[in-house]
Amino acid sequence: MTPENTIVVVNKEPYLIWEMDLKARNLEFINGIDDEYFEYFLHRFFSSEGDPAPTKEEEKRASIAIRIAYHHALETLFSLLGSFVQAPDCAYAWIAKCSNRDLRCIVQRINVRDTNLFTAWKVPLVTWQSISDLVFKCYAAGTEKSVSTAKQFAALWQRLAHEFLDHHRIDEYNSLKHGFRVRSGGFALAFGAEHEHGVPPPENEMQLLGHSEFGTRFFTLEPVGHEKSRNLRSKRMSLNWKIEQVIGLLQLISMSISNVKSAFRIANGISPGKCKFFSPSEDDAFEKPWSFSPGVTNFNMDYLIDPNMIPVTSRKRLLEKLNELRRS
Repeated sequence: MTPENTIVVVNKEPYLIWEMDLKARNLEFINGIDDEYFEYFLHRFFSSEGDPAPTKEEEKRASIAIRIAYHHALETLFSLLGSFVQAPDCAYAWIAKCSNRDLRCIVQRINVRDTNLFTAWKVPLVTWQSISDLVFKCYAAGTEKSVSTAKQFAALWQRLAHEFLDHHRIDEYNSLKHGFRVRSGGFALAFGAEHEHGVPPPENEMQLLGHSEFGTRFFTLEPVGHEKSRNLRSKRMSLNWKIEQVIGLLQLISMSISNVKSAFRIANGISPGKCKFFSPSEDDAFEKPWSFSPGVTNFNMDYLIDPNMIPVTSRKRLLEKLNELRRS
C-alpha cells in the first residue's frame, strides 16, 4: 500500500501528515469522542431523591469540580471547532499539534473576523455564524428551524469565546487544574460613606454591588518595576460566579460538542440520517444562563509596591547571583 498524505494547517503553521488510511483514522478519532461526558459529569453531582443533603463543604467542592468541567468543556469545544474549520479531514493531528496559545489565537482571530485565517471550507469569511451554518447545514435543511438554530448557537459560541479569552478566567483555570491552588467561595462587595474617619457606616446604609456564594480565590503573578526586567509580584484575585449559570452553560456546551461531532461525521462521509443534532426545547435556554449574574464578577485588593523601589534585573544577573550564593 502507498501511504496517503494531507496538509494540516494549525493557526498559521502547515504540517504534512502521512497515513495508510487517512479517512478511516480520522473517523476512528471522531467516533471516539465522548460527547455525553460533560452531561454525565453534571448528573454525578446532583443528589438523587432520598440521598442525604450535602454539607456546605461538599457543595463548595462540587461547585469547584463543575467549574473545572466548564473550563475543560470550553477548551474541548473550541478545539473541535478549530479543527473543524482548518482540518476536518485530519482532526486528530490538528488537535495534537494545537497548543493552548494557538487555540486562543485562533478564537481571537475568528472574533475579529481575520480574513487571513486559513480554512478548509469555501466560505468568504470565517465567523461564528459561518461556522455554525456549516455545522447545521444538514440539520432540518431548508427550514426556518435550521436557520434559527444556527443563529442561536453562533451567538452562544461568540459569547463563550469572550469567556475563553478572558485573562481572569485563564488564570482561574490554570489555578484549578495545576495543583488546585484555589480557595472556594465567592465574595460580597458593598460601599457606603463614613460618618467618621476610619469608622464603617451602619450596615443598613451600605449599598451592595455584588454577591455570590460560589467563586474562587487564587494568586496571580504580574510584572513590577521596569517593563524589561524579570521582577514579578503576586496579587490576590477573587472571582464570583453563579453555579446556575455554570451548569446552564455546561449543558449548552455539551450540546454544541455533540453537534460539532455530527458535522464532523457528515463531512467525513457518514450519512446525515445517521447523525443526531441537539437543541434546547425551551425558548429561553440560550439566554437563561446569562440571567444569573453575581453583579461584580472579579475583585482584587492588595498592598502597593512602589516600582521605583524595585531594581532593574536580568536573566544573566539572576543566574550570576545564584552562582555567587552557591559558592558562598
